[in-house]
Amino acid sequence: MGASIRRANRSDANEVGRVHYRSHVETYSGTFPDGVIQAFPAEQRAQMWERMIAGDSGALWVAAVDEQVVGFAATGPSRDDPPVRALELGSIYLLAAHHGSGLGQALLDAALGAQNASLWVLDDNPRARSFYTRNGFTPDGAEKVDEQFGNVREIRMVR
Repeated sequence: MGASIRRANRSDANEVGRVHYRSHVETYSGTFPDGVIQAFPAEQRAQMWERMIAGDSGALWVAAVDEQVVGFAATGPSRDDPPVRALELGSIYLLAAHHGSGLGQALLDAALGAQNASLWVLDDNPRARSFYTRNGFTPDGAEKVDEQFGNVREIRMVR
């Protein structure tokens, strides 16, 4: 298996959109209300990631196996007001077939290194919360309801 982690480029946007959509289906089906994931199809997600790659407000990293994108991580300035950390891990997703492979850790390491950061995670996602805890993140008591994804509860974690 030829696995690699690298900065995304514009030609990756469609694959990142596909992975984003598919990982939402794999991770959140049964958690988000019916239709919520489908309302944001892979093509729209690809357009969003293309804009992000073309901009200068953050960084997008991809994990590839045999040159096929299987995961990604996005960082940027904190969206919180006021920010609790300057840097935020906005997204990190890996297709379920690659969970436990070390690629998620490699993505996080590439995206953040040892930097302090904040992130928001679904409260009802023990796998992700455990991963972040192993990487030095702790809940800081902040929480919010994400209306875009069916009023799910998220908590903020920081390191």
